[in-house]
Amino acid sequence: MRRLIRDGALAGLAGGAALALVLLLLGEESIGLAIALEQGDGDEMFSRRAQQVGGVLAALIWGAALGVVFAVVFGLLRRRLALPSDWRAGVGLAVLGFLTVNLVPFLKYPPNPPGVGDPDTIGRRTALYLLMLAWSALAAAAAWSAGRRLGGHPALPEHLRVPAVVAVYVAVVAVGLAGMPASPDAVTAPAGLVWRFRLSSLAGAAAFWAVCGVAFGWLRLAAAGQSPLSSMRAPSRAGPSGGR
Repeated sequence: MRRLIRDGALAGLAGGAALALVLLLLGEESIGLAIALEQGDGDEMFSRRAQQVGGVLAALIWGAALGVVFAVVFGLLRRRLALPSDWRAGVGLAVLGFLTVNLVPFLKYPPNPPGVGDPDTIGRRTALYLLMLAWSALAAAAAWSAGRRLGGHPALPEHLRVPAVVAVYVAVVAVGLAGMPASPDAVTAPAGLVWRFRLSSLAGAAAFWAVCGVAFGWLRLAAAGQSPLSSMRAPSRAGPSGGR
């Protein structure tokens, strides 16, 4: 278990670095403009460079912590994941993490740049986001349960079982998106600025989960004594007959 947690922390650290890089490349301009709109001509307590360094460190720490959680969940669910290798299981779990933790809550409550929104509503906004996150986890659990139940019926072919599981997931997510109240804050900042920040945040989350999942899968292969390149076999010289 110690090796598993270490692999999760390292993979999360790599994912955090990818997140920080994407936000610096894609989101830095919108964040800077939002801070300028918030502060006007006032003096900053910290320089923008110091804020950037702090943001990178925060992304690395957050990534490592989430990587540990990822590893623990992987350890609990690995035997139930109907996938032939730890690499595929790690990537598959990372895809599920992106959908559950980021994409579904984003569809209802997309993030705003720093300084955008009424500070008096931050408590309500946070509570609504956490409720949407919990509903997203419930949707994933419902789809998982449906997949296991339908998988126990050998007469139901895969081309019918998979769409049925997806339909369950989409239906539960749709209920949450329709039933949860709207954000209590009216965004008055320029729409282009806000959506550049939102999309860069989503891209950063996608980069985190992609790098974390792939890196974790590679580390699990190494833990099993395999090389990530071990499946790349040299072409046989025996010809089409296989040497017979």
